[in-house]
Amino acid sequence: MTEDKIQQLAEFFYSSNNSNDVPLRLAITTGMYSGFDLKKDNFIRLFTILNNSKNLKKDLMNFRRDLEYEE
Repeated sequence: MTEDKIQQLAEFFYSSNNSNDVPLRLAITTGMYSGFDLKKDNFIRLFTILNNSKNLKKDLMNFRRDLEYEE
């Protein structure tokens, strides 16, 4: 997936808060009862990690840690 495609997806998913315009969004689940809603910048970061990561587990752990820090 190209960076442009990731940006296009982000633009679509975060173009509206109306479910008639955007039928779904993505969220992160980190356990039975914990998780995070994704903001647009975090959506872009997640998909960039999924697209480019050489060590997916490490990169996702760092991503999750950063989300926890933001709260």
